[in-house]
Amino acid sequence: MSVTKELFLTLPDGTPVHRYTLEKGGVSLSVLDRGSTLQRVAVPGPEGKPVEVLVNYDDPAAYLACPDYLGVFVGRVANRIAKGRFTLDGKDYQLACNNGENHLHGGVEGFNTRVFRLVRAEDDLLELGLTSPDGDQGYPGKLELTVRWKLLEDGFSLEWEAEADKASPAAFTCHAYWNLAGKDAGPEAVMAHRLRLFAGRYTPVDETLIPTGELAAVENTPFDFTEPHAIGERIGQNCPQLAIAGGYDHNFALDAAPGSDGLRPLAEVTSPATGVTMTVETTLPGVQFYSGNFMQGHAKRSGFCLEPQTFPDAVNQPAFGQDVILRPGEVRRDAIRWRFHL
Repeated sequence: MSVTKELFLTLPDGTPVHRYTLEKGGVSLSVLDRGSTLQRVAVPGPEGKPVEVLVNYDDPAAYLACPDYLGVFVGRVANRIAKGRFTLDGKDYQLACNNGENHLHGGVEGFNTRVFRLVRAEDDLLELGLTSPDGDQGYPGKLELTVRWKLLEDGFSLEWEAEADKASPAAFTCHAYWNLAGKDAGPEAVMAHRLRLFAGRYTPVDETLIPTGELAAVENTPFDFTEPHAIGERIGQNCPQLAIAGGYDHNFALDAAPGSDGLRPLAEVTSPATGVTMTVETTLPGVQFYSGNFMQGHAKRSGFCLEPQTFPDAVNQPAFGQDVILRPGEVRRDAIRWRFHL
């Protein structure tokens, strides 16, 4: 088995963007070096026919703006930081704000806009690297990042590790949008997906989608996916939290402790249309479940996201108990694993 490489598009400054494709056991995975972007996923469907389950753009040029962060690797910090501000070791920092008054997904020029360098491409593995300079989007310290995409017999995994020469917040994720009925099956198919989240609590948000600091039980709310429910089953209920986000766009706290491999169960989701089931595991403590309420490049709710993460605004909310600060001499390692079956 080998990794294939092709020119995907050329940036306005002349920089080439390449697509790398890995195939194994009926699973096909394509990744762009710009943003370490997950660009295509196909898995075995009914009667052995492949189903493209990752929502993507048909036009390569659409990845230049990519307003929905479609499939991108997010950094230096995933999700929102309130007003783009934090204090670290007695010093105040102001980050680039790109989501109203807040900092979102690494800022105006987050990692999704960077072309990663190729480190390795062999057999079932693609390894990419990125250097984020001191002061990048307002963050302190130079950060060295390595990401590894690995193909499995029934899915794939993403692992990353980061080091910094100054103390800095560092918390990453993959912002993939899924539709297990087929990438173009549309919103009705997404709303029919049956989702189970291994999470008994979630973090309610304010009007700007910053967590209020509360860790609320999902029981007796539309946020209870501890047993499988259709995504669209309760999305229209009269619920202040759903109204704020236009649907689901909330962080859930995962219940399980990590297993011997460091991973904990995150979700299981099935498309009734194809019978394809996706399971997700991660080393991270939370997941942002986003029902695609504000998609710009596709119809509203044409895909859903399950973004493994540390909690949003954790750098300003110590009560969450999550240390997102990466210090010199430390290595930040995390992983996500996706598996598919009928």
